[in-house]
Amino acid sequence: MAFIFATCGYVGRTLTKTAEPKLDEVWLYDFLLNHDLIKLHLAKYSFHVIDFNMEFDKGIENPLFPDTNTALSRFFNSDTNCTTGFMKLGDLESGSIVTVNFKTMPYSSNSFSYSDPFLIYDMTAEINHKGTI
Repeated sequence: MAFIFATCGYVGRTLTKTAEPKLDEVWLYDFLLNHDLIKLHLAKYSFHVIDFNMEFDKGIENPLFPDTNTALSRFFNSDTNCTTGFMKLGDLESGSIVTVNFKTMPYSSNSFSYSDPFLIYDMTAEINHKGTI
């Protein structure tokens, strides 16, 4: 019985770590398009995604989350399940390029969602409008 429990735990942990991290892009677009300054550089129907990257952070050393650096947490986890990423958006009408850098942490939305969706806890936007930042 213990073997079955250990196998299920191992398979469940492996499957949650092999999946690519996902971000709710619709929420991000709505958030950006409701910001007064970014709204001037991104039009709702003329922007497109140029580049996107989102990767899991390595290690469990995160000063914002000291509870992940306990002995119990180190025994069960090899990382904090937090991610760092960016999304680069271009607008055809204004000629602007908006780079959004973000850091996320997982939170459980229901009993079937272990590490998805991700909650953005740090986000900055860099706006390049025709060569001026």
